Amino acid sequence: MLKALSTMAMVVGSMVLTGCNGALVGNVIVLGVTFGIFFGTLRLGRSTEATRSEAPTSSTAGRS
Repeated sequence: MLKALSTMAMVVGSMVLTGCNGALVGNVIVLGVTFGIFFGTLRLGRSTEATRSEAPTSSTAGRS
């Protein structure tokens, strides 16, 4: 976590030093949305063992 924080500080610091002050907020918002989509995609389909064991099992063998 500390490595990611220091990396983000370096990225933001370099953007400020190069004169992108007006675009800084927009870039941070886009970066946040990108990370949100990425980590949200990783969490899709992930469930805990408790919810898996409580879920009813369905079978189509008895249906005609």
